[in-house]
Amino acid sequence: MKHCYTFGEFRLELDERRLLRRGEAIPLPPKVFDTLILLVENSGHLVTKDEFMNRLWAGTFVGEDTLARNISLLRKVLGEDYIATVPRHGYRLVVTVDE
Repeated sequence: MKHCYTFGEFRLELDERRLLRRGEAIPLPPKVFDTLILLVENSGHLVTKDEFMNRLWAGTFVGEDTLARNISLLRKVLGEDYIATVPRHGYRLVVTVDE
């Protein structure tokens, strides 16, 4: 069974590690894809910077600037209205997601 999410004009296929916009694949670097997964799985809820760091870069030293770059790239792909910043805390996906 394929595990996927839909939101707006996007479809996120976890098993295939693929993001589609209206059926067209949009390539994402692996950690950016993982950042999107974490946001989608927690849609409507705050994902703290610590949660991102622990899940995506556990056991490694990565600055918050790396997370900020991932979010910036996702905003370019998805559009500015999909991800809200909660200053000094984290990020929230602000669209309805269907599984």
